[in-house]
Amino acid sequence: MATVPAELGWITEFRLTEPARACERPAGAYANCLALSVRCAIWLRGHGIECGLLHMAGRAEPFHGGSGRWPFSDPAETHHWTVRVGDWSIDWTARQFRPRAPWPQVDRVERLGEGWRLVEDWACPRCPVLVADARHMDLAPAGLGRRHRAIARATAGLGPYPDPRQDDSPALALICACTPAVAA
Repeated sequence: MATVPAELGWITEFRLTEPARACERPAGAYANCLALSVRCAIWLRGHGIECGLLHMAGRAEPFHGGSGRWPFSDPAETHHWTVRVGDWSIDWTARQFRPRAPWPQVDRVERLGEGWRLVEDWACPRCPVLVADARHMDLAPAGLGRRHRAIARATAGLGPYPDPRQDDSPALALICACTPAVAA
């Protein structure tokens, strides 16, 4: 892991948690960005560290080496979540898109707009609620990436992509009403 700023020294401790370890490899990271980001934010808040969640959407570049459906899906339709601590984005599941990405990938929030069309605060440090449904905090069931990959191949990337954590649960919608989008 590259050198991280002192205020992110907690990363070495969170990396040892079971949920983080489950997402270290590309197949484990697949479709777990919201779940692991929420779990990390809860852990951070429990340790007295102010944090929130970022939501990104729309990439120009495809994820050729990605897990699950990503190599077959329209990157402009991709949604992704990370943890925000101050001016930093901590991406525990970047390897679902790029197998050799750092773990975690740490970027300045201001730089995220270089790769994503939309960058917004999903939940700011003041937001008491991080997800609309507790199932959105569950890690993906084993084999979900393989099933989604098969569906993507069969449908030219169009899906649909069943996911028991999101099927029959409230739609994923912006939680924070406190702050405007970070970058457009």
